[in-house]
This record gives sequence, structure tokens and C-alpha cells, in this order.
Amino acid sequence: MPEETAEAVAWALQQSIVVDGDAYPVKKDTCQMLVDKVSEYFNTNHIDYGSFSYADIDDRGFLN
Repeated sequence: MPEETAEAVAWALQQSIVVDGDAYPVKKDTCQMLVDKVSEYFNTNHIDYGSFSYADIDDRGFLN
């Protein structure tokens, strides 16, 4: 995982996803939304990364 992962996770947890006009906050237990937002952060900031899953984020302590 990139060195910016902790920053990406912190950013992602401040975001929400809008579905049919309703906003849903990204939380530690909304696995796919969290992964999507971390990927968005990496892409927006031109950070190279490989494929990863929620387990990668959790197992490496980024959710503590």
C-alpha cells in the first residue's frame, strides 16, 4: 500500500456517497464504500497503487 494510505483512509472517512439523492457517510464498516473512496483519493492525487481490498486496509492497521 502507498505511504499515503493513512491519509487516504482519514479523508475517505470524512466523505459520503450520494445514492438517489440520499447521502450515506463512509464508515469503517461500509467496506466497499471505504475502498472506493480510498481509490478515489489515490486517483485524484495521482498516487500509484495496486489492487487492494478492505482486508488490506484493516489488516495493516489503517482503521485503528
